[in-house]
Amino acid sequence: MQKDVQVTVVGKVFKPNRLKVLALNRTLNKYFRLVKWYLRFNSKSKSVLHENCYEEVKRRFNLNTALIQTARDKAVEVLKSFEKNKKDDNVLELKKISIRFDKRCYNFSKTTNVLTPYWLTLSLNRRERVNLPIIFGERQKQRIEGAFRGEWQFSTVEMVKRNGEWYAHFVLTKTVELLDEPETVIAVDRGEHNLAVAVAISKGNPDRPMKGQFWRGEEIKRIRGLYGHIRRKLQKKNRIGKVKKLKGRERRKVNQQLHLIANEIVAYAKQFPKPIIVMEDLTRIRENFRKSKKLNKRFHSLPFRKLQTIIDYKAKLQGIDVQYLPKKETRNTSKTCHR
Repeated sequence: MQKDVQVTVVGKVFKPNRLKVLALNRTLNKYFRLVKWYLRFNSKSKSVLHENCYEEVKRRFNLNTALIQTARDKAVEVLKSFEKNKKDDNVLELKKISIRFDKRCYNFSKTTNVLTPYWLTLSLNRRERVNLPIIFGERQKQRIEGAFRGEWQFSTVEMVKRNGEWYAHFVLTKTVELLDEPETVIAVDRGEHNLAVAVAISKGNPDRPMKGQFWRGEEIKRIRGLYGHIRRKLQKKNRIGKVKKLKGRERRKVNQQLHLIANEIVAYAKQFPKPIIVMEDLTRIRENFRKSKKLNKRFHSLPFRKLQTIIDYKAKLQGIDVQYLPKKETRNTSKTCHR
């Protein structure tokens, strides 16, 4: 059985000149208005939007044809996500967007330029193109080099503006071979006391779970608590700019811990014959958690879904399939076995 694995590699646009920044800002403004324009039709069908809107969009918006289509796709994704997660009386309000470039409107190459070897060329409209120098961190650079060697395929690029600076999110894909008939189920659960718990269940002996393992996630809780305390002190002093900078630092430290835990969970699964990892579908998980104010805060600060996403792609890269069970099939499992 084959499945596609997808990862995102983030690079920073390195010191773009004023004209390039203006061009990106103009495109972002048009793209944002176009996505909002598509959302007015309240349609989740790409074909319906294309048939009814394409000609008018070409007259109204001076954008590349490929960008017009990715804006349409984004509008459909935004609407589907909103309807899936909306609560009573919620109104869809789009506040920001990233620009999605597919293979038709970008080119990424490696050069001998002394500034940076990585250059991204974007086609913004019928006449305008920009060349952007991109820099990567060491780990991200290794993944990009692997893509240039053919280990990954370049898919789309999301151009994201954050705190006045531009970042390129490269989406890479790879097709991996997974086991057709697994023999060991690795059940992974999440919780507030233990961030993750894994237990192996053999297909031949399902009544006897084997060798469970726990991950408390203490370092993540410590990081969240520390930065929460610092944020509160800065907010009292009205240091909003400093708060935003701390958010990125906190996110990077938490992500590092999540990768370490995910690596250990995948290593745990690999020790058993023909494993498959099974996790709970976490859609709307936070809506149903109503405890004390202190416990609510601790629970909602834990990145369960992010951990699942990392486990998913790391496991598939090792040839281990990942499946998700709906909430109704996992109800009362903690009562069945409190340990």
